[in-house]
Amino acid sequence: MRDIDRLRAACAQRVRDIAVPRPFEISLFRRNVAAHRGRPIRVIRIPGLAREQGFPYGLWVAYDEHDEIYVERETSGLHRAQIVLHELAHMLCEHDPDEVMDAAVVRQVVPHLPGDGAISHMFARHNYSRYQEQEAEMTGSLLLERAGVPAQRGAGDADGLLDRLGEALAHPLRDERRDG
Repeated sequence: MRDIDRLRAACAQRVRDIAVPRPFEISLFRRNVAAHRGRPIRVIRIPGLAREQGFPYGLWVAYDEHDEIYVERETSGLHRAQIVLHELAHMLCEHDPDEVMDAAVVRQVVPHLPGDGAISHMFARHNYSRYQEQEAEMTGSLLLERAGVPAQRGAGDADGLLDRLGEALAHPLRDERRDG
């Protein structure tokens, strides 16, 4: 069995019990993931989140009692949905932090974060070569397949994820109003 097949099988097993809405709506899916995990998940749009050199367009912060996904406000609705789906996939894969960003840099970009003691862990979406990033991308792709989004090859990404997201989220403003 090839590595990609093993990765796909492991990801499919992890999310087999997750309710995936049809048609796919990121805000409804976020609520399903929150219910599955037994923890509230908030999406917070931050203007200028990615303005710092090397800072991601999105990150997940797990607090003691809830999770927050911070996402760049100054990007397209489709891109925000992709970022949120990716961060939700990290949660579903139960990833442990492998790189906590420098707290001083994080505080510059997201100044309202509470004291460091309340933060369990943080993911910064910026390096797709690591296994956890590959696993999150595969998990997101599998979830979209379950939502009935047809698989196809895209010009800009290896597995067509952006094209499938575009089809699944044909009306991205619908979710922006609810998550805003």
